Amino acid sequence: NNVVMQNGDSIVGRAWYQELVIIPSPANDSTYYLFSISVTDNYGLVYSIIDMRLNGGLGAVSQKNIQLQKFQQVDCINAVKHGNGRDWWVIFRENDYPNSNNEWCTYLITSNGIQNFSIQQIGEQNRTGGGHTTFSSDGNKLAFTNWADMVEVYDFDRCSGLLVNPITIEEDPGIPPFLITWGCEFSPDGSKLYVSTNS
Repeated sequence: NNVVMQNGDSIVGRAWYQELVIIPSPANDSTYYLFSISVTDNYGLVYSIIDMRLNGGLGAVSQKNIQLQKFQQVDCINAVKHGNGRDWWVIFRENDYPNSNNEWCTYLITSNGIQNFSIQQIGEQNRTGGGHTTFSSDGNKLAFTNWADMVEVYDFDRCSGLLVNPITIEEDPGIPPFLITWGCEFSPDGSKLYVSTNS
């Protein structure tokens, strides 16, 4: 109806870059998780729950801005379906700017809720707060780009939630000028990776 959903005001997140991701709950087909991060506001990782059975079928936010982590993240949260075809993985990166790290963080979302937080160190050191992730259509590959022109591709194990076999296509040159690599996307068949810049 082009109106704010009931209790849908004041949800944390600025809705720019790649700050928000929404996934269906494996517990039922009427409930959704909305995860929010930010590179500009230091509120960490939060989630809200949307229940489409409420408010006469128009839906409502039943729980709002529940904090999972307090550390700041890179602006690139994403989600992909588990190998079992039912559960979900939510993946994001920690932001240590002006320092760097190669830490990837995951949560497993099942019918029992949000669980199994883990941190994996793999791939190149990232030193920016802005980035983009995308999964191939089959969920088996993940690409990462950042504002300092890094381009990486990983294999993703949808059963374990682990990234493996990192390939660095472009390294962070370390000093400006940067092309400001902005976004990435796989072709539908997963054979090509497209990367855009904003120089």
